[in-house]
Amino acid sequence: MIYDWPRRLSDKDMLEIIDLMNAVAVREHTLGFFEPLSQEAGLDLMRDYDAQLRRGELELLAVRTEDSDRRIVGMLTLERAHLPARRHVIDMRRCVIAPDSRGQFLLQGWEQALYKVRDMGCEVITLEVRDDGPFELWRRIGFRDYGVLPDYARHDGAPVTGYFMYASCSEVLEHFEKTGSWIFDDIPAAVVSIAS
Repeated sequence: MIYDWPRRLSDKDMLEIIDLMNAVAVREHTLGFFEPLSQEAGLDLMRDYDAQLRRGELELLAVRTEDSDRRIVGMLTLERAHLPARRHVIDMRRCVIAPDSRGQFLLQGWEQALYKVRDMGCEVITLEVRDDGPFELWRRIGFRDYGVLPDYARHDGAPVTGYFMYASCSEVLEHFEKTGSWIFDDIPAAVVSIAS
């Protein structure tokens, strides 16, 4: 796979990301929408991403195939906190992997994201994940819960619990240096201070 941090999105990139998000949306409900985005709605979202990329407000990891098509099969976004006292915090969102590409590059993508976060001078990575999403996976790669919202989202009118999680970039990188693995065997699910 090719890991790319574009400063802008081409029309091809935009359409591929819409296709990627829609491929996940029809199988899962973890992206915040329950049905495929229309091309118009998807392009509106992609134009917003493109504008944020060009202004330096957003980082987007595009994971591309190595063939001549260079199709985007995975992505995530990083958005740094805007307040000066929180510039060490970065929010990771839109972590999406094409269903037919799962199991192929998750840990390599996580490594790319960690080094990007470190190079940006950030220390704390936050994310939000639904209880019908991969929250256990996030725990296994170093994230810890710092909050739970029982009515985070709704699906068919029923509440869905959301987990608010964080990881210490330096702690995760240090763990890898010591163990040679990105996987944590004993991360507690309970709220834990990163200062400890």
